[in-house]
Amino acid sequence: MKKKLKALISLFICIAVIFCSAFPAFAAKDNNGKNNGKNNGKKDSKYKYSINVKCFDDVKEDHWAFKYIMWMLDRDIIQGIGNNKFNPNGTVTRAEFAKMMVKTLDLKLITPDKPTFDDVNKKAWEYPYVESSKNYLTYYKTSTGNYFKPSEPSVREDMAVALVKALGYQNETVDENIIKQFEDADEITPSLRKYVALAVKYGLMKGTPKDGKLYFNPMSNLTRAEASALLYRAFVVKEEKVPYEEDKLPYGDDEEDEDEDDDDEEDVYVKPVVKVKTSDGKVIVSWNKIDSPKFQGYRVVISKNDSTPAYPENGYLFYITDKNQTSAIIDNSKPYVVNSDFGKYLNKGEVYYVSVTAEYSDKFVTGNAVKFKYDGPENPELYVAPEVNAYIENGKLVLRWQQIDSPKFVGYRVVASKNDSTPSYPENGYLYSITDRTKNYAIIDNKTKYTDGDFGGYFIKGEKYYFSVTAIYLDKIVPGNAIRVQYDGEDSPELFPAPQVSAAYEDGKLVIKWDKIDSPQLVEYRLVISEKNKTPAYPADGYYDEAYPADTTSVVIDGSKTYHDGDFSDLTYGNEYYFSVTAVYKNNKYVAGNPVKVLYLISDENK
Repeated sequence: MKKKLKALISLFICIAVIFCSAFPAFAAKDNNGKNNGKNNGKKDSKYKYSINVKCFDDVKEDHWAFKYIMWMLDRDIIQGIGNNKFNPNGTVTRAEFAKMMVKTLDLKLITPDKPTFDDVNKKAWEYPYVESSKNYLTYYKTSTGNYFKPSEPSVREDMAVALVKALGYQNETVDENIIKQFEDADEITPSLRKYVALAVKYGLMKGTPKDGKLYFNPMSNLTRAEASALLYRAFVVKEEKVPYEEDKLPYGDDEEDEDEDDDDEEDVYVKPVVKVKTSDGKVIVSWNKIDSPKFQGYRVVISKNDSTPAYPENGYLFYITDKNQTSAIIDNSKPYVVNSDFGKYLNKGEVYYVSVTAEYSDKFVTGNAVKFKYDGPENPELYVAPEVNAYIENGKLVLRWQQIDSPKFVGYRVVASKNDSTPSYPENGYLYSITDRTKNYAIIDNKTKYTDGDFGGYFIKGEKYYFSVTAIYLDKIVPGNAIRVQYDGEDSPELFPAPQVSAAYEDGKLVIKWDKIDSPQLVEYRLVISEKNKTPAYPADGYYDEAYPADTTSVVIDGSKTYHDGDFSDLTYGNEYYFSVTAVYKNNKYVAGNPVKVLYLISDENK
């Protein structure tokens, strides 16, 4: 009797389903493509849509991306453009793509007080979407700031970065030679090649054949249809068509049937059993292997305050899609992904809770939590090495590096050396000591004397130096990279002083005197005389007799000695002349002293 009753019920249900399917009940859409119905918000791997298939004139059921567009539209990830149009070949801007990522990944919207990018202000519609999804996107780093360029088209290599990061593949190893299969591999931005390689390795993106060759088209604009298809394929499990079996209906009067159903569910949705051990200072988390046909991946989850951490509420550290990998090492080698209650990295000596959530195609199952004390490597952001770059800005040499936000930060030391290719503080002294963490630049202009350097107190125009920045922390000093740059700024007057010249008759002889110059750059002096030029200087006005050594401070004028390249032939009694001294420094730098006007009163007899 029971079996007959079951059969009748089954038949009734089948008829009801067939009857209902003949009258589609689709959620209404306005011209902007917004769903007036409400989605239940639950994760569902099966492709379902409640949109009228005739709502877009330019996306028919035979359009190659129809299924993907309907799925995106039904979840309010993307909308139409009005007038029953979707514009599948329209370009997706970088701002629009940011919103799509937020919607697809169900990211929490954030609106920080200080914008990350200089061209996305807080009043812009895209501001919360860009800020919330920035960890999955690319941006443009320049000498004047960081830019997102929200109105520019999103391109295929941008999508590669987003997919790889969203699926947690960015720390996976990959042979980048995989992209050499593409004829245009050289067009992929160097810093993004690993992401493209990973996207290809895991089948997230493919190339396009043309004339017997394969192209990736990294800089091709991403269309609305392409974006819908790529996001769907990456984040949605494909449907599996199976035969209907009456004896597996989820109802029945026998307790035995219920128990069998429970057993089947337990086999499909296995709960991870989590263990933690410490080996050689590393925390190793392990769990049981899951062979469920609905298995998608393991999420290793950590919390500082929640004793039962689970994904997605508490974010995740690792996303592992290989069911055979049943362990992970917690060592601060990668940052925590979203929703962390302790920041991006663990702090040494502190206690945390760790668990593993098994991700299935239609639900999440979280395992037990284990409390542990972290004694592994330090938070890498506590001791960040400055990344130093040099720029010429308005004719000035400017060093720039990233802002360091570590709680242990004390200051920056700007360091330079003439001979040491890896200068650092304190070994190579310093030019500037900066305690303001937000001041992450330095102008090299010889207005400040260098302390304890190997080249004197000032830079020499035309010479090359190694520059770096050392970060000072409470308990550690971390030097940044060094760059070699030629200094073409102003010379320091202190390094190249002008001689202070005077003249006097002593014992009937004319004596030209000047002060001693101690500059390490000084090579020699040239005594200069002119009859017409009131400010004589070497080499323009020639020189008297010979070059005088750097320790010379006076010369007795002898009219019989030769003057080279002057505006007179011989010094003549009773004539007035202008005397000066030019200091000659290294690299042919000449600095003339003050002129002295002298009435020449040495007769020919006294020559």
